[in-house]
Amino acid sequence: MDAKIVNLQLLFQKPISYQIPQFQRSYAWRQEDQWEPLWEDVRNVAERCLKGEMDDKIRPHFMGAIVLFPQSDKTGEVTKSIVVDGQQRLTTLQLLIKATEQEFQSQNDGVRTNRLRELTTNPENYCTAPNDETKIHQSNRNDQRAFQDAIIDNYSDNPGQSISAAYKYFQTEVKKWLNNDPENREVRADALKKTLTECLQIAAIDLDEDERPHIIFETLNARGEPLKQSDLIKNTVMYEAKVIDDVQKARELWGMFDDERWQSNIGKTDVTHIDRFLNYWMVMRTLNEVKAGRVASEFRNYIEDRPESIENVTEEIRQAGIIYQDMEEVRLPGIKIFLKRMKIMNLSVVTPLLLWLYTSNVPQEHRIRSIKVLESYLVRRLLCGVPTAGLNRFFISLLKKLDSVAPAYADRTIIDYLSGQTNDSNQVWPDDWLVREALIRPMKGKGMIARRRMVLEAVEMNLRSKQSEPLGATDKLTVEHIMPEKWEKNWSLPTNVSDEVEGERIRNEAIATIGNLTLTTRKLNSTLSNSPWSVKREALNKHSTLVS
Repeated sequence: MDAKIVNLQLLFQKPISYQIPQFQRSYAWRQEDQWEPLWEDVRNVAERCLKGEMDDKIRPHFMGAIVLFPQSDKTGEVTKSIVVDGQQRLTTLQLLIKATEQEFQSQNDGVRTNRLRELTTNPENYCTAPNDETKIHQSNRNDQRAFQDAIIDNYSDNPGQSISAAYKYFQTEVKKWLNNDPENREVRADALKKTLTECLQIAAIDLDEDERPHIIFETLNARGEPLKQSDLIKNTVMYEAKVIDDVQKARELWGMFDDERWQSNIGKTDVTHIDRFLNYWMVMRTLNEVKAGRVASEFRNYIEDRPESIENVTEEIRQAGIIYQDMEEVRLPGIKIFLKRMKIMNLSVVTPLLLWLYTSNVPQEHRIRSIKVLESYLVRRLLCGVPTAGLNRFFISLLKKLDSVAPAYADRTIIDYLSGQTNDSNQVWPDDWLVREALIRPMKGKGMIARRRMVLEAVEMNLRSKQSEPLGATDKLTVEHIMPEKWEKNWSLPTNVSDEVEGERIRNEAIATIGNLTLTTRKLNSTLSNSPWSVKREALNKHSTLVS
């Protein structure tokens, strides 16, 4: 690395284009946190210049560091450097210089105006590309438009755009400060010009050509707002695909994941849908457990070992992403009920296996059979109260088995693997006897209300014949306890038990068993309440169309 301390004149005066690459964030500085402190620093230096009567020995003010990745120069063109770190600072300084230049121009101050213009725009004869006119080239389309408006057209009226707001803020503050002492405006103008050209210093660090700028960017930004794993993977994709400012290519590679649905958080967690999906995708592809905080680093290791291009890998991710969205929104043909039940049971741990089934050349009928097998395995375990601990590693082991056989044998491989588990492994596939024994025990535990409904719906669907009318939507049905939770008033103790305490225990345990539950409409449920069985039976026979 080559580091040097430079003032803004040395940083911006020569024909240069500081390029903000696609792997950088969009402009995000704000007034209270960044613009105001920056302007206060600049104003203080300018006022020291006033007090020192423009003494050449005025102490400069250090503004921080930027990291650059120089590109090869071509004769007659502007010098180009990729901004690895410091894009927010560089962009803001340009807006401040431009706002000051514009204020000088409004006062017909041509000399100072031209002096500052040299720091914001390149000479026309050097501008061989459309984006060479400004000293900074923004790759983000919204930032690019707002920055061009400010630097080229002196335009700041872009509501909701941070770059426009920053430019407008500095216009107001510069004008206010210059006009604070009208009789000495010329002196103040000189002090501000000197401050912006000579008295602000930045540490400019040029990376060697063999450095990997997106890795440097990630490391430097670890000290501030943490980058998401999906941000880091996007950075890697853009770097490997050599995307610097090609907006169209960036959109083709990753644009689908910039959608709000992908970037939103899952429920009340701080995990986004894109981060969760990429974690599952990496598990499927590496056949290993991948910790949430290591998805990006594992992705880099993964692509280094792959012969195909980053474009092909990214296309594979996009196709898997489409399937993942269909899973999340419960719309994959043939397995909608299964997907709904997996959500109810909170078993997203099966997702990498589902992604494998739908991204491999598994025949559709074998996929459906595989999923029916998985459903039997998972629902039976739920009914029997088997803990889910270790299922993630269990399914990774199954993925490794599947990876070693032809896709056409996927269903057979899954059946053999699941049925081969023993009680010792805690991953047993419960048989009919174990399920029957479990069904006479209470269904209790976290999230069990929705799971009871799921089981009752499944029973109802199974009991209906092909001649029965369609079941229709069951979302608005509620779970009704046949013997109510407050049974003491209208329900007697079991007749075959003489001990009152034992009778109460039997009654209380029976409340949450599946045999004591049914589905009803909310209105019917409220009228049944704590009624005796004779009343409930008559009402259910009269109003319910359910078989079970």
